[in-house]
Amino acid sequence: MNLLAHALRPSRIMIVSLALVALVALAACSSDDVAVPLAPDDVEFSATDGTVLRGRHYGNGDVTVVLAHMLPSDQESWTEFAGTLNAEGYAAFSFNFRGFKPSQGDKDIDQIDKDLEGALEYLEGQGVEQFVIIGASMGGTAALKVAAHRDILGVVALSAPSEIQGLSAEEDIALVSAAKLFFSSEDDRSAKRSAGELYNASTTPRLLEIFIGSEHGTDLLYGNHAQGVQDRIFEFLAFTQSSDQ
Repeated sequence: MNLLAHALRPSRIMIVSLALVALVALAACSSDDVAVPLAPDDVEFSATDGTVLRGRHYGNGDVTVVLAHMLPSDQESWTEFAGTLNAEGYAAFSFNFRGFKPSQGDKDIDQIDKDLEGALEYLEGQGVEQFVIIGASMGGTAALKVAAHRDILGVVALSAPSEIQGLSAEEDIALVSAAKLFFSSEDDRSAKRSAGELYNASTTPRLLEIFIGSEHGTDLLYGNHAQGVQDRIFEFLAFTQSSDQ
């Protein structure tokens, strides 16, 4: 090999250095920093404190069912059930709480009631007048907290804790005048205890359903008792409209 060819041949150190630079550049352009485009049914809206959130519309109907997800899931956990709601004549709207990409902000659980409140304000701006909120686990806690000062048809709480990471519905539950449906599993002991406490502290109309097993939150919608759970929810939705809440 002549001296010129040797001089032009990249060294192993140079190759490693270039690889490291490429990795750093790739990390800087990670999915957390790249804007996710809006799908046809996706929207952006703001929580009541200005945090920008991402939500999704499903179908049309006189009543919109707002779906609030659990931890650590996101709004994708509602996709199948949202389709079932549409098939039964209900519109649905899901969203990602703050810190759950592509929504912005940090995962401050004690602030997520502001996200749900923002979702309702956004939908009101779109002309929606009748709401039912279904919340799973932490989403159920947020739903009960928001329902305490909202004129809605009803609220469904799937395995909702009385308190989670600073978010509490313990003082709010007695103020919820809308119809209430509480779910938990027999072996999901913490959720079962909370469901009983929330039910006992609430006013009529109210209903508590305990299913065998240990399924939690949205898992109740798709697990061993899926048909029974969903049947109860649709009976409840029909009741909220017939009783003129």
